[in-house]
Parts: sequence; C-alpha cells; structure tokens
Amino acid sequence: MTAMPVKKEGLCCDRCRRTFDSSEQYLDLTLTSGIQQKAYQRKEWGGTELFRSPLVSFAYERGWRQGFSWAGFPGVEEEYDLAMDYLAPAYGNILIDMSCGSGLFSRRFAKSGKFTGVVAADFSESMLQQARSYFKEDGTLGGRTPITLLRADVGRLPFKTGSVSAMHAGAAIHCWPNPQAALAEISRVLKPGGVFVASTFMVASAPLGQAIGNDEIFRPFNQVDPTFLAARSQYKWWEEEELRDLCTSVGLEGFTRTRQWRFIMFCARKPE
Repeated sequence: MTAMPVKKEGLCCDRCRRTFDSSEQYLDLTLTSGIQQKAYQRKEWGGTELFRSPLVSFAYERGWRQGFSWAGFPGVEEEYDLAMDYLAPAYGNILIDMSCGSGLFSRRFAKSGKFTGVVAADFSESMLQQARSYFKEDGTLGGRTPITLLRADVGRLPFKTGSVSAMHAGAAIHCWPNPQAALAEISRVLKPGGVFVASTFMVASAPLGQAIGNDEIFRPFNQVDPTFLAARSQYKWWEEEELRDLCTSVGLEGFTRTRQWRFIMFCARKPE
C-alpha cells in the first residue's frame, strides 16, 4: 500500500487553527478529533453506530456484504464495473470513496490505475482499521495509486468548496442520518462537472414498479411498508423519484441510474 503523506503530529486547519488527530492508521477530520470532551456526547443515528462495531467491520466482507444479493445487488465486481462507467469523466483525478467501509471498492479503484489518488473515507473507526488491514494484505495493490484513509462525517465534509472531481458511496446512503444535508455537502465540494455515484436499497415495491414501468402507482403502499418507517427501521429504503428529487434539491443534474430488483446505482453531476 502506498499512502498519501500524513503528519503524525496531526493536521492544523489554517482557518480555525484546530489541530486534528492522525495516526499510522488514519487521519481523523471529524468535529471531535483532537478534543477531549468532558461531558457532551453526540448521540449517533442507529445505522451509523452499527457499523462502528468491530464485529460488524470484521464480518462485512466475510458474509455480510455478500448477503445484499437478496435485494438484487449484482455482486462487487459487477457493481465496480458499473461505478467505473459512471466515474469515467473523472479519470485522472483523485476519487473520494465516501462511507468506504472495509475498503471493498477503494482497493479496486486504486488497482484500476484510473485515478491519481483514492481517499477511503468513513465515520467508523473500526471500518477504517479493517480497511487498512486489507490494504496491507493485498499484494496486488502495487503502490501505483496512493490511498489515504480518512475519518470523516459525510454531513460535514473536510474538503474545500469546489475541490473534488468525483465521489463514490457504495451501499451507504440508506445509513446516513440526514441524506439531504449529506448531498448538499457533496454538491458543495464537487467541482463544476464533478461526478457523484452511489448505490443503495429501494423500497419493497420497486420490482413491481419496474415491471410495469410505473413506480408512482405503488407509492401509497410504500407508506405502510414497515421497513420504510423511520420509527421501525435504522435505514431508509428509497424510491427512484426520491433520489432524483434529492439530487435536484442540492443542484446536481443529469441523473442516470441502473436498477435491478431493489438495487439501484445512480449518478448525478455538478453543472459545468
């Protein structure tokens, strides 16, 4: 593994003068990094907390992720190929793999040789540790593309406005506490023409809607689908139209997608 250089003593923000923690494992640019909090503890969204578990991080590529096939996820290699097609306009630039988990796609993006660098970012400390372990074990990475492990909050991205060429979020958006705020942040940091590619789970009626070419007719049923109700689920299952609305609301355009059963991968771009 070739890593982008990170100062072991931490990183200082030029604007706020905050110092953020870093280690040999990853750089931490979240709000609590480098600060000893005596009393305040942020209450995390249930879906976020689950993936901070070392057990879940360990299991993710050892059966957990493969289980997504029930929803029509075509498998990591096919999903990677789809994502690469969507990301093609950003070849030759740095790619942010947001909510990278165990680095499942980060490794493949780095090995592709299509990007000048890959930033593997996640909020989960244990996922980043697991990703680093996989990076070190993977003898095929070859050091061609630098990889940086970064702890970051998708709701407060530590990147300059208009500085990012491409961002990928594989099987993640359904776990984000506030998807609209997260996409607003993604839109903020994307360069003009920058690409956002993501995959997620759709509502239970999606296969029927796709079969007849009309999702809208099933919308009333989605409102009573127990997996759809936030009070009874840690995750948000999506209608295609919701994802379109989400992208439009934050100024992203050119929405395209690929669907299969309850799997969807979509792409939208920042206007030139």
